[in-house]
Amino acid sequence: MRITIPCPDVQSYIENPENFLPDRSVCLNDPSHSPQWNTSWSRGLCLDHVNITEIKLFNAYCEVCHETISYWPEFVLPYQQEPLETHEQVVVEHLQGISLRESAAKIGYDPRTVSRWIKLIMAQSLILIDEVVQRILSFMGQAILPVTVMAAREVLLLAWLRNYAEWIGFSRLDRLMGLCNLLGEGDWDLWGAPLGKAKSRVKKGIAPG
Repeated sequence: MRITIPCPDVQSYIENPENFLPDRSVCLNDPSHSPQWNTSWSRGLCLDHVNITEIKLFNAYCEVCHETISYWPEFVLPYQQEPLETHEQVVVEHLQGISLRESAAKIGYDPRTVSRWIKLIMAQSLILIDEVVQRILSFMGQAILPVTVMAAREVLLLAWLRNYAEWIGFSRLDRLMGLCNLLGEGDWDLWGAPLGKAKSRVKKGIAPG
């Protein structure tokens, strides 16, 4: 299972990633379990769309469930070297009518790659929207959305997330998909595939703590 953790400052995470981990790991299958910190691994992140920066992520292991628990900062996506903000940027631009070619040119990518990102995100958003809205309503109660009910479901999902972000003072409004993953508490992954399909190039490291 993969758990998204809050991370307002990317550079601070890169410098001191252990500071962003919870005091103890949690098993989402059963909170009474006591997973132990297990390993760390490094992966690349392309923050400037050109150069690769190595960042560290951490695993815990639940001996009862025989399951690994991976902790991912909210700006990191499975499989992807581009941070979440890049993916969210191209989705928003697509919904605003900006061409794929123009969006791709800004970040130096092939338009076909950007198109693939958008299709994956849209597909997953359609699967998750009802669960996301239900979870947000459980926190907020009724709320007035900033778009009409006739809008596309992908737009509605981002509108609900933005509405909730403003309500809780979540300042990273270009990281609403990260907020969605935080809301999901390990059950969701608003990118392109259900949880459980991401595989990492693991480099064994020293367990935190």
